[in-house]
Amino acid sequence: MAKLSTVIKHEYLTIVKQPSFWIIMIAIPAIIAAVAGLSYLGNKSSQDRIGDLAKDLKNVAIVDQSGLINKEVVGASGLTLSSTDQQNDLREAVRTGAKEALVVYPDTLAKDRTYEIYLSSDDFTKMGSVTSLADSLLKTSIFLPLGSAEIIALAQDGASSDVVTYRDGKETAGLNEYVVPGLFVVLFYIIFAFSVGYMLTSVSEEKENRSMEMVLTYIEPRKLIVGKLLAVIAVTITQVLFFALMAVVAYFGLQAAGNAIALPAGIDLNKLVFDPLAIFFGVSFLVVGFLLFAGLMTATAAIAPSTKEANSFSAVFYIGAFMPFYFVMMILTDPENPITKFITFFPLTSPVVALLRNAVGNMGTLESVLALLAMTFFMVVAIWVAIRAFSRGALEYSSVLKLSALFKR
Repeated sequence: MAKLSTVIKHEYLTIVKQPSFWIIMIAIPAIIAAVAGLSYLGNKSSQDRIGDLAKDLKNVAIVDQSGLINKEVVGASGLTLSSTDQQNDLREAVRTGAKEALVVYPDTLAKDRTYEIYLSSDDFTKMGSVTSLADSLLKTSIFLPLGSAEIIALAQDGASSDVVTYRDGKETAGLNEYVVPGLFVVLFYIIFAFSVGYMLTSVSEEKENRSMEMVLTYIEPRKLIVGKLLAVIAVTITQVLFFALMAVVAYFGLQAAGNAIALPAGIDLNKLVFDPLAIFFGVSFLVVGFLLFAGLMTATAAIAPSTKEANSFSAVFYIGAFMPFYFVMMILTDPENPITKFITFFPLTSPVVALLRNAVGNMGTLESVLALLAMTFFMVVAIWVAIRAFSRGALEYSSVLKLSALFKR
């Protein structure tokens, strides 16, 4: 037991003491926050500038051949309607720079839904401001007969929907039911991206630099592999807690700054549903799925003679983990499809498919139990193969370990 704890402590500290580990951990949320902030500020600045330019555009000519543009709306913008006969002269004035722009609403506007804009320069900001002005004149003119500004805004922008759903005659929380179990899908990919690869690199690099020979004189292969797995689990828990802490800090930081968080699809943090059964299966699929891939990665590292070959072989596992997204609509909407059933129990796709189906609730309790049992079986087999392969291939440096060697005494 002392040797096992030594392995766990050594592997855990080896990973978390690496500066690159914390640099990546901190850099990812920092980069996401920076990109989101810069994107918001950039878009806001661009929209404000276009709006300001649109307000200041006074040297713009408007020609209406469609009969849809209201003269009073144009006048309220500080502009005047020009006659159709002046179109060619106005276009020439734009070309020479005497006019900033010319907007022509053709008589085919209602049919083709296209109007023409002529600009005195190729400035993108001015292009956006004139387009914004022309679009505003058209929409306001068309919606003006509706009456009040509120009705015009409703016609232009539409309205949001407040969806009420029922299951078995009882009202449900809608999409808010899927958020909590859906987080386990996100967590799986965070773990997969950061932690599963550690098993591959840890075993293959120690094997390639021949430090494994010294390690095996101190501890038996089974305890070494189990210790490495437990250490990676501890690293994974550290990562999950770190990202959860960052999320909590960001949430309360935004709240303290007076910014409300607008979530898509009508998701309301106050209406989230914490279904114990869905959470249980989410945690179970997450843990067992992680250990399944970790076992496969360890077995690959033990079988391959070098890190380079191990990385090449491991590509199939990465493909398996992301393959379900090629079938995501079928997985979410057609649970009875034979393909959905197959990839629910196929070892390389089972963790992600089970997590997705658990998130949307289209997998019954019995099927969830069966999927978990199948996944657990494959996990045990993967770890068993990893231990056997490691004990027989740890000191093999010249060739790939043959599968038949796994079953020899």
